Amino acid sequence: MPEGKTQEDETQTLQPKKGTYIIFIATLIIVLLILSVSSLFFIQISKGKDSQLTTSTETPTPTPTPTAIYLETPPPQAVFYETFKNNALGWSISSTAGYYRTVKPGKLTLTNTNQGTTLIESLPTNSIYDNFKVSVDLTVIKASGKDSIGIYIRGDSNLEHDYRIDLNGDGTFDIAKEYLDSRNNPQSIFLDGPRNSSALNPPGSQNTLMVIMNDSQLQLFLNTVKVSTVIDTDYMTGQVALFAHAGEDSQDVTVSFSRVEIDKLQEK
Repeated sequence: MPEGKTQEDETQTLQPKKGTYIIFIATLIIVLLILSVSSLFFIQISKGKDSQLTTSTETPTPTPTPTAIYLETPPPQAVFYETFKNNALGWSISSTAGYYRTVKPGKLTLTNTNQGTTLIESLPTNSIYDNFKVSVDLTVIKASGKDSIGIYIRGDSNLEHDYRIDLNGDGTFDIAKEYLDSRNNPQSIFLDGPRNSSALNPPGSQNTLMVIMNDSQLQLFLNTVKVSTVIDTDYMTGQVALFAHAGEDSQDVTVSFSRVEIDKLQEK
């Protein structure tokens, strides 16, 4: 041991001062606290930016469902053509008590449960025709003996004056003429029938009904077979409409239509 140094002096030289050690620890704690506070501060700023971005992002506008488009191409000679791919032509499909109308792919279905009444479905164009050929594909789903289905031709706006083609529930057909008498009471007379025809298919099978109107002459074809020709000069123009008539003792009558085509006659 060097001369002049005592053991106590040596011990004091080797050990750091207690005050310096405390200052070091306190400084370290403060630095750690500053780092922690800074980290929390930056995290809050980041969250705020993310929240702001989320809030300012616009909700995408939903793509609207495309409107039904009529895709069937009419024959070149047709002035009206419908095969019921959809209801793009705007058929009336409103239903009320006892009268039901539906358009589903490939068919228009009419159901009438009101006894002694007629459910009428006018063509959506409300066009007036003079000389023309109308062809209708239809299937009788349900009908009793006094029920009937078919078409009106050359009818006035209220179908009070018209020709009516009936396919009856008892397997017969007829051609009727409707009018108002002198007291404005509805009347109907037969121009042909009712009578049977081997050309008419039974209920559940499709029938093609075709009528050619040429001036005063009416020709009726069932499944391409000509079954009647009548002459009448009263109604020369008018609308075309479909119908389902329920008889007085009917439970209900149902018919589906799968094609309606109107061709204008070629002028001679």
